[in-house]
Amino acid sequence: MLSQFLLSLLLAASVAAAADFPIAKVITSPGPDYDETKRRWQGIPGIERAANGRLWSTWYTGDIGEGAIGNYAMSATCADVGQRWSKPMAIQGPEGTRIGDPLPWIDPKGRLWIFYAQYSEKTEAAPSTRATFAIRTDDPGNATPKWSDPFVVVTDGILFGKPIIRNDGAWVAPFFVNGKPDWSEAMAGKETGTVISTDEGASWKWLGGTHVPKDLLNFSEATLAQRKDGSLWMVIRTLVGLVESTSADGGLTWSAVKPIPGFEKGPSTRACMRRLASGAFMLVYHDAPPNKTGGFGRAQITAWLSDDEGRTWPHKLLLDEHTRVSYPDATQAPDGRIFITYDWGRYAQGEKSIMLSVIREEDIRAGKIVSKDAKLKIITNQCYAYGNHPDLRDEEKVAASMPAKEKFHLYLLIGQSNMAGRGVMDDAQTVSKLRLLKFSQRNAWAPGVDPLHTDKPAAAGVGLGTSFARAMADADKEITVGLIPCAVGGTPLQRWQKGGDLYEQALVRVRLAMKDGTLKGILWHQGEGDSGKEETARSYGARLSQMITDLRADLGAGDVPFVAGRLGEFLSPTTREGKPSFWPVVNEQLTAIPQTVPNTAIVDSAGLKDKGDGVHFDTPSLREFGRRYAKAMQQLQK
Repeated sequence: MLSQFLLSLLLAASVAAAADFPIAKVITSPGPDYDETKRRWQGIPGIERAANGRLWSTWYTGDIGEGAIGNYAMSATCADVGQRWSKPMAIQGPEGTRIGDPLPWIDPKGRLWIFYAQYSEKTEAAPSTRATFAIRTDDPGNATPKWSDPFVVVTDGILFGKPIIRNDGAWVAPFFVNGKPDWSEAMAGKETGTVISTDEGASWKWLGGTHVPKDLLNFSEATLAQRKDGSLWMVIRTLVGLVESTSADGGLTWSAVKPIPGFEKGPSTRACMRRLASGAFMLVYHDAPPNKTGGFGRAQITAWLSDDEGRTWPHKLLLDEHTRVSYPDATQAPDGRIFITYDWGRYAQGEKSIMLSVIREEDIRAGKIVSKDAKLKIITNQCYAYGNHPDLRDEEKVAASMPAKEKFHLYLLIGQSNMAGRGVMDDAQTVSKLRLLKFSQRNAWAPGVDPLHTDKPAAAGVGLGTSFARAMADADKEITVGLIPCAVGGTPLQRWQKGGDLYEQALVRVRLAMKDGTLKGILWHQGEGDSGKEETARSYGARLSQMITDLRADLGAGDVPFVAGRLGEFLSPTTREGKPSFWPVVNEQLTAIPQTVPNTAIVDSAGLKDKGDGVHFDTPSLREFGRRYAKAMQQLQK
């Protein structure tokens, strides 16, 4: 519980300043508007660990993207690695504000701070404001602690890195000035610096800093550590890599910045540097190769070790080989475990994840995982909503160069989860999106990349549609293929029959899409949901035949080709309840369809494998299945 007396002291120094700022709300039980299915992007994480092992993760998020008014911070907790993370709480500013860059920190008294940056728009009644705020709890070992109200830490800038405790006990934190503070004269143009508290966080003030040249200056995110000789060392982000600055007087004055040997060139992004319990320095940054233009992408996030106070870095461990990984933060437990968080794919469907790795110093020294309790690429939180900045830009770009209607061949994808796609996303198995488009959730055309479906966002992945479309487009260089994803996992045929909700929803989507292109075929994969009862399995063929007839008629598409796939031969002979499964009967019914319904084909699933769950095809099998669908479709079209 927070001491009311101590809390009043903590807030007293910032009351006057806080009165000039709109104050956010701490929402410990956010409603559905904050669910992962509503959040369109997220990133910039932080990590801390309470004395009892409870972990706290922070990040910020929203509906459109970074810098957007309305963005808010979130924080989730778990008892320890491997335990389920809580539903995140939110720090939401009032209308006209945005909140970002949250950073958790356990102070020497064991209290958890969450620092965050807040910006408010200029209005007729008030000027724009910006400041670093914080909330605090004295009980971070509790899953549902009591939090203070938000309070101002420092105005006109962002506290970008965890504070350190100077040898004399003062708290010093890296700080980037992005406003016009009262201490501008003392700052003397040195925007990248430090703030200090000598009263356990009750008040903070500008200490000193350095200047990053204009041709290198970006968001001057810095990270601090104290060397054995008492000097402070600061690692700073630039446009082309990392630079460093040192202070011999506790942070009051700083040296001119200079490139860090080994990190002179690299992506423009935040690094995390700290002294470990052993005395070694750890730096988490990127080990990315240069791209075609000579720049560096945010790829291959890596942990380095230095035994000579950060002058050389002979040891390294690759934490994540993905592209679009960035913004590490770290903390270390008394038992030596190192917790490193970072974000993966802030905007990309199937990514948008806050990640966590748990390693030990010995793993970095070995250059590989050697400790028994190490874990890499743990997903702390993931969001799934469509419609962020890149999504909208993609739609705008596609809309500006749409193919001619007769050259735009459309295919409807319907059925349940194996059509929607549950294959694991894999950078090494992507499909070229050249002349491939998909009809997005916003009923607009977008690049045709996985996942195509978002019926169950947490499960959405690779499907058979992209490899099908790739094969169709490759067979005719004059066309563009447009996919209309409408499949929904776990659904019975009844919902896809005329009058069913999914049937009617698909009609609406296809009719909208057909304003831009020509329907050339329908792809179907379903039947697992009708395998549990002998009655639905044996009537499957008749009901599906009628659905095909009705769908063609309602779309005015004549005998448009219809291709379905047989259910996977890996399916269990029994249901979850231990009763017989009649999926072989459904396959028999499917196989007979072409005998009674014209211009239809059934694709064999022989040799295809499941992803380990006995229900869903794995990624390589889905890619192959899509090519089989394409071959069958091409034969029907001939």
